[in-house]
Amino acid sequence: MIYKKIKPHIFIIFFLLGCNSLSKDSQLLTEIFHTMKNDFPTIVADPDLYQIQILYTQVDRNIDQSPQFTTHKFNIDPKRYFYPASTVKFPAAVLALDKLSRYESLGITINSKLAIGTGFTGMLPMTEDSSSFDGNASISQFIKKMFVVSNDDAFNRVYEFLGQDHLNLRMWELGYPEVRFRQRLSMPLTEEENRHTNPFYFFDDSDRILLNQPMHRSYLYLPVNSIENLIGKAFMEDGNKIDGPMDFSVKNFFKLSDQQRLLRQVMFPEIADQGNQLYLSEDDYKFLFEWMAKIPRESKHPSYPDYSLYPDSYCKFFMYGDSNAHIPDHIKIFNKVGWAYGFLTDNAYIIDTQNGVEFFLSAVIYVNKNGVLNDDEYEFNELGLPFLASLGNKIYEYELGRFKSNQPDFSRFITQ
Repeated sequence: MIYKKIKPHIFIIFFLLGCNSLSKDSQLLTEIFHTMKNDFPTIVADPDLYQIQILYTQVDRNIDQSPQFTTHKFNIDPKRYFYPASTVKFPAAVLALDKLSRYESLGITINSKLAIGTGFTGMLPMTEDSSSFDGNASISQFIKKMFVVSNDDAFNRVYEFLGQDHLNLRMWELGYPEVRFRQRLSMPLTEEENRHTNPFYFFDDSDRILLNQPMHRSYLYLPVNSIENLIGKAFMEDGNKIDGPMDFSVKNFFKLSDQQRLLRQVMFPEIADQGNQLYLSEDDYKFLFEWMAKIPRESKHPSYPDYSLYPDSYCKFFMYGDSNAHIPDHIKIFNKVGWAYGFLTDNAYIIDTQNGVEFFLSAVIYVNKNGVLNDDEYEFNELGLPFLASLGNKIYEYELGRFKSNQPDFSRFITQ
């Protein structure tokens, strides 16, 4: 990959003018965006057409390693709808661990054997998981698959464990009142079917039931709080082309600023306000850090041995999304991506343990030239992934030259 290295001193004046403003675009990030003009002329010429939104947060450590954040934004519209796709798996994973911690007295852990029943239309049962080392289904196995290869069924199971009301109410309680989690993924279910979630059974090593969580229906009111929810000029449904835009007002909504703020809270839990803390143990955080950063070739259970299908970049769009090359060991990307309906999103905390680089980067792009949804004719590989990879590299190159008073200690994020 060839890209022009950006010198930090070029942007000193832009940094001073724009770095702390959340009311307008950061001039630093605007300038970085415009350096991509030669490679992506159509995107740079009309970012609104591609529904570009970018958040870049610099991290500076105090002498005691406490993080100080400086956020730069470009083209952010917190109300404009974009389909979050699999990025919703990140809060689902976090809240699953948060909920499980409340059952500690029952002897339930993230590795406890479980079974999933049915009781309403659209529900699917589950009694085992062949991807695990012992063949048992567990919350930990679902989370692993969600992060490593973005498995949709694994998310649906966690969604069912949490329930639609708990998933939303807990996020609101944590300080994210605008999220709307309304649906399972890759399942054509009705709104009513998505309100119903399956019964769960947790077992000990002797197959004695530790917890019977019955089927549940959510009565939580989820008002539409986004705008421009009608997308595209046509869409495919059951093999037929339907003229007119698709209505996304009944689908999940997870704005970019909330995605990054939750990621910052997980990576640096000490920054959360009193009363907004997650119920996670040190082991929970270590588990999340390990599997958020793990690439398919590093995973054993579940295992993804075919590199042609699951390269390092499979769920790492920034810096590597347009390449099948190995990601160097000193680069760690803690993230969750999403891709569907022409939208590509990545929400990442990226570190370079060799050069002391760390930053948060979140971005979304819409690549659907023909305006038809569900036809699988999106420009993901031709345009979307190269753009996100290049954006990640531009920010990384800038960070390589940015002065820091204190070098970061990454030991909390590196699991053995």
